[in-house]
Amino acid sequence: MTPRPDDIQQAREELKKALADAKAKRDKIFEETERVREAAEADYWRTVAATLDGAYHGARTDAVAVLGVTRDYILKKTKKYS
Repeated sequence: MTPRPDDIQQAREELKKALADAKAKRDKIFEETERVREAAEADYWRTVAATLDGAYHGARTDAVAVLGVTRDYILKKTKKYS
């Protein structure tokens, strides 16, 4: 049912508030998700770096096959997070 003309302003305000609240809730969840993702990424690359440090000759080549990335990418990420 459409609001009566005198209720339109109130309906518009309620709509704006509801949409703003929904957007704020979504943005908060996205921020938390990004923090968790970044922490997981940092932990992952620290583990890769620790595993490869002092490993056998050719371990980085084997890591390329397992991780599916280049040696250069492994080097960049392990330096970034170590």
